[in-house]
Amino acid sequence: MQQERDLYEGFALQAVDEKGRVAIPADLRSAAERNSDVRQIVVGKHPFDACLSAHDLGWSREKFSRVDREESPFEGDGSTVRAKRKAFGAVERAQFDANGRFVIPPFFRKKAKVGRWAFFSGAGETFDIWAPEVLMADTDPENEEIREICEFLLEQKGVTL
Repeated sequence: MQQERDLYEGFALQAVDEKGRVAIPADLRSAAERNSDVRQIVVGKHPFDACLSAHDLGWSREKFSRVDREESPFEGDGSTVRAKRKAFGAVERAQFDANGRFVIPPFFRKKAKVGRWAFFSGAGETFDIWAPEVLMADTDPENEEIREICEFLLEQKGVTL
C-alpha cells in the first residue's frame, strides 16, 4: 500500500535576496518536510508554463515509478528515455533550512526570470515558483486566478513591478 502524501496547497509572495535565497512558504515547506526525510527540494522548469516546478525527493521516487520502463534504451521510439532525461536530468536539488530558506538554482532562476520577488503556488504533487512580472504578463486563461492572487499580494505588500 502506498503511503499517503501531503499535497502542496496555497500561495505566497516571497522576497528574494541578491544571492537568490528565498523562503518556501510555511504550508508548502510543511508538506515537503512530511513527504521526505531530508530537507531538499527538486527544482526544474515547469513542463507547460513559464515558471519553475518544485517538489520533494519523495515525489521524485514516485515520479520515477510512473515512468513506463523500457527493457532497452536502444529500442522503441525513445520516448521513455527522453521522459526520464527531462524528469531527472533537467532538474537541480536545493537544500532548505528549518525556516524553509533555499537558494534558487542559478540556471533555473535565470530561466524563469525570478528577480526580487517569487510567487509560490501549490499544485498538488508539486508547487510552482513564478517571477511575478512573468505571471502578470501571462495571458493564458488557465492562469487567470493565480494572476489575480499574485496581483492582490503585490498590492498588499506595496510592490510595484
